[in-house]
Amino acid sequence: MVDIVISEFMHKNAIADLSRDFAVHYEPTLGSDLPSLSRFMRHAKALIIRDRTVVDVPLIAQAPDLRVIGQVGALSDNIDMLSCEARGVSIVRAPDMMADAIGEYVIASAMLLVRGAFLATREVMQGKWPRGHLVGREINGRTLGLIGLDFGARAAAARASALGMKVVGWDPLLKSAHPAWRDIERVEFDALLSEADVVSVHLPARAEWLGRLGTAALARLKPSAVLISVGGGGIVDEAAVANMLSSGQLRGAAFDSFETEPLNSEAGWVFAAVPNLVLTPRIADLTVESHLRSSAAIVAKIRGALSL
Repeated sequence: MVDIVISEFMHKNAIADLSRDFAVHYEPTLGSDLPSLSRFMRHAKALIIRDRTVVDVPLIAQAPDLRVIGQVGALSDNIDMLSCEARGVSIVRAPDMMADAIGEYVIASAMLLVRGAFLATREVMQGKWPRGHLVGREINGRTLGLIGLDFGARAAAARASALGMKVVGWDPLLKSAHPAWRDIERVEFDALLSEADVVSVHLPARAEWLGRLGTAALARLKPSAVLISVGGGGIVDEAAVANMLSSGQLRGAAFDSFETEPLNSEAGWVFAAVPNLVLTPRIADLTVESHLRSSAAIVAKIRGALSL
């Protein structure tokens, strides 16, 4: 019988650690095969996932011995929290372990797009030497606007401040007394969009925030602004951003999350031939180091939960 099922990729050191004391089944593509996953869950005490395995009522019903679910990586909405609570299944996470990776992704994207000198490799190879339209700007003295102040956003804020940026933020869930506001100026949503030179979106994909950055909100951005989306998919109107980039109403954009994941031909076509655009496949939180940190943290929490 299997004690712990790991249905998505996890660091090999963490798997070895758990395997010393538990019967572990590790299959990184199992999360997309519900019938097989359900079979392995019949006697499992713990399930470890990332953001692709859907934990819902039918899966929980197939796991009568399940005591704890560990989620490696950044937070996502693929776990039915209420059903887990009703069944007495605890959820353990370690989103702070991914903060540095996300912070670096945001700053790297901001520097690349604000400076604008790094997307002309093909032209330079062809001998076009396009210096004139590659004279970009420095981020020192610019304003970073953070929509949602999760661990990754706070890591980005610390790095931005060190580079001489002003940092403003909006987060309706974060109380005014929270220590994060000591280093980040709290502003209203519309004011942030109008003021920021770089807008980084970190909100999770909650129903009330889907489409929050639609055409009307995006119209408040400066034409020289850069938009970075590392939160939940569907919060930013992708087609509207693509149109703004193509028409020169926005300087640049980086997307690490999408309404449709992975992108299909229809969803991907929106971005065809769009300039000053970076697309990445949910990788903002994932580096060699963050993967190791997050996996190790989840192992410790799973061990703690199973020892009770």
